[in-house]
Amino acid sequence: MVRLLSDIKYSLLAFFRNKGAVFWTFIFPIILFVLLGFLLGGTSGPLTLYYNDSDHSQMSGVFIDAMNSTNAVKMVDGSGMDLAGQLKDAKISCYIDIPAGFENNIMASEMSGGNSSDATVQMYYDKSQTTSLAIVSVVNTVADKINMNISKTKDLVTVLPHDVTTNSVNYLDFLFPGIIGMSVMSIAVNGTVGQSARNRATGVFRKLATTPISRVEWNLGRIITQTITLMLSLAVSIAAAWLIFGISLNINLMMLLMVIAGGLVFSGLGNIIASFVKDEDTATNAASALTFPLMFVSGSFFSVGQMPWFLQDLANVSPLTYLNNGLRAAMITGNGTDVLNNFAIVAVLGVILFVVGVIVLKWKED
Repeated sequence: MVRLLSDIKYSLLAFFRNKGAVFWTFIFPIILFVLLGFLLGGTSGPLTLYYNDSDHSQMSGVFIDAMNSTNAVKMVDGSGMDLAGQLKDAKISCYIDIPAGFENNIMASEMSGGNSSDATVQMYYDKSQTTSLAIVSVVNTVADKINMNISKTKDLVTVLPHDVTTNSVNYLDFLFPGIIGMSVMSIAVNGTVGQSARNRATGVFRKLATTPISRVEWNLGRIITQTITLMLSLAVSIAAAWLIFGISLNINLMMLLMVIAGGLVFSGLGNIIASFVKDEDTATNAASALTFPLMFVSGSFFSVGQMPWFLQDLANVSPLTYLNNGLRAAMITGNGTDVLNNFAIVAVLGVILFVVGVIVLKWKED
């Protein structure tokens, strides 16, 4: 324990003497958050509309194709998804439900003279999100166009919009947990890779191999040191977000546990990278080559659902995606199931990568 505490103490002293490390840990996340907040905070993303087609008929297909042809929305098949739950948790802004019997009701209404119609499209949306209001207008326009094409004047298809109370978030609320997740990854990976590369280049590892401290103790020291710096960085970022944008998010135990588990994941990943890349400059470049793409494909800055399908597949295998999802669930939506599911994934990955990292990063070979 004494060896571990001494190692943590001197690691923290070395960290705060490194001006570059202090800048990237404390200043850069704030700069990035402020820039994205001002540049994108007032803009909306692509107009994505999820749908559930329970009719699977020619007319329901016509309606969906007509929506796609407007080029104002991107239709996404939500069959098998809990669209109501995702809307409530603000993961999506709206969706439509085409009920079974849609085509038959249109035909029955047309034959009866169109005085009344049971051919309804149920639309559920979050009124607080401006994109959803635009989509409501598009859906109504398409319904009117179909009515004109079929009966010229009769209302055969009607749209019934439902404003649903949700755990709505704006872009800044969405962005802040992503900045935290990005910081956890960058600090843990770059810190671990950089220190391991320097220790190898300066012969520190050879000296450590002759001391009583074990590789497990040394790696635990790295993780504890990085956790301390992460918590300090988190406190600075929260203060900056509150002072600049007035953002006040829920800070709780699960959020802190997500940060610790994320640090474990990316510290282990940093050890694995450092074990295969021996040169100091190459190791730093390898770390950047991994962390930089993950920032953009893991939902740090933009919703994963807005990305092309092949990037969504990459997001599904990125540990940063689950860290970001867990942080947002803990800090914004308060969905306990989401928090626990994502925490379990990150924690298990953290244990696995830590063990693998300890095994592959050997001192005696250096």
